[in-house]
Amino acid sequence: MANTPADAGTPSTSTTWLKTLTVYGTPVMLSMLVLGFASGLPLYMVFQKLSYWLRDAGIDRSTIGFFYFVTLSYTLKFLWAPLVDRVKIPFLNKLLGARRSWIFTAIAGTVIALVLIAFSDPTGASYRRDETGTRFAEISLEEYAVLSDSLQLAVDSENERVSVEEAAQLREGVRTVSGEDGAEIVLVPAEDYRRLLEIVQSDDHFERLAEMRTLWSLFPVVIAALLLAYSGATLDVSIDAWRIESAPNDMQANMAAAYSFGYRIAYMTSGLGLAISEWANWNLSFLTMAAAMALSAALVFLMKEPKAGVGKRELEGSFGLKVVRAVWEPFKAFFDRLGWWIIVVIALISLYRISDFTMGVMAAPLYSDLEFDRAVVGGIQSGPGLAATMFGLFVGGIVAYRIGLMKALVIGLLITLITNGAFAWLAATAQPDEVWKLTVAIVGDNLAGGFVTTVFIAYLSSLVDPANAATQYALVSSFYALFAKFLSGFSGVLADAVGWVTFFVVTAGWTIPAAIVLLVVARYGPPGARGEEKFAERETVD
Repeated sequence: MANTPADAGTPSTSTTWLKTLTVYGTPVMLSMLVLGFASGLPLYMVFQKLSYWLRDAGIDRSTIGFFYFVTLSYTLKFLWAPLVDRVKIPFLNKLLGARRSWIFTAIAGTVIALVLIAFSDPTGASYRRDETGTRFAEISLEEYAVLSDSLQLAVDSENERVSVEEAAQLREGVRTVSGEDGAEIVLVPAEDYRRLLEIVQSDDHFERLAEMRTLWSLFPVVIAALLLAYSGATLDVSIDAWRIESAPNDMQANMAAAYSFGYRIAYMTSGLGLAISEWANWNLSFLTMAAAMALSAALVFLMKEPKAGVGKRELEGSFGLKVVRAVWEPFKAFFDRLGWWIIVVIALISLYRISDFTMGVMAAPLYSDLEFDRAVVGGIQSGPGLAATMFGLFVGGIVAYRIGLMKALVIGLLITLITNGAFAWLAATAQPDEVWKLTVAIVGDNLAGGFVTTVFIAYLSSLVDPANAATQYALVSSFYALFAKFLSGFSGVLADAVGWVTFFVVTAGWTIPAAIVLLVVARYGPPGARGEEKFAERETVD
């Protein structure tokens, strides 16, 4: 978000609690709630649920880690943000206005992407129907041999993961036929094929299965994931512009609160999508999320187009002068304020959240490898996990206010170290039926995530000059996310190389270099680097 409570105006002392609460029932706030939901759902689907789906389909961890690179679009969105400001979408611009037309178009992109994912198959299997209409997956003899061996291992295991009756049922409908090239292929009922993939354990069977997956089979998923991430990032840019222009500065904190609440509803909905994948299948899960986004697109027609900012979009002067005004002046203001300390500040914001980013992309594959029930994982994330996040957000704000921003940032690194370590403990000790351990890890991580999010956004906001708030906030948020997300793309390679336990110990250790830089800033940095620069009040939006 471009603005946060840190750079919003302060309501007058005459404002009553009742008046403050009634603000959230106004149409603009309800619209902000919907847009917060629409903004959050694509990110949660591409960041968390996509990796879970790929792991269940037998994709190796290194490949899943590389998929995380598609989220770089959220970091690089400032590169095409000027297009959202200047380009008018034909027909929709006249129907909805500049801001809503871009919002509608971006949401439409996410809907198309989710539908494409729903009808994609990362396994590379082909499908056909027989004379009775039953849908079969066509797989090679080699793949079926791996699935069959793993099924037998599950039957023979001490905890009886699969009953003899279910195993017999899964084998009953299997057929062997000749393909077009004369080679034998195996036909497995589509639902049974999904079940066999779920049964495959994280052992040599899984590794043998992963070797049979080709990059070509993942190509449709890659294209859909790129479309989902690019559309979601563009949607963020459009919504930020709509939010800033739809309310005066003294209401921006309220707008941010409504946006964040909608974002959390999106998190709950993505958890529901995970549960749907367990109760039905992944196809229905992604289609349900597409339907939720389509509903958000329909609600855009009921929102108001902001009038503020229309004149500001038409910059005067030559192209070079426009570039200077839009880009160079915010950079110059940063350098004038921080001097060469800007290098240390960039190092701090680049390192501070690496632990969260690198471990987060591998959390879902860990749950899959530990064989936790997806409905249980989704329930914990959407229930106590969500409550922990909201509590962490609240506590982070209180702590930063009571003891100061620098000390709150130190506490954030400390609890990140502890909660990342909890995942190493989970990987080393948890069994599929030990839900309490899973709950401890998720709740602890979400609590830390909420706390760190609040204090870190407060720090980023303290670096921003109100005269250049939108551009500077986009720049500093891009700096912190770019390095962290790039490194996170290799998280699967690291997990494959060292194993789950060591992986989470390493991610926890990323807090140490961040702590060193933070202490240098806190001890020797100028007021601007410590987030103590005093800025004039931002002008009110008409």
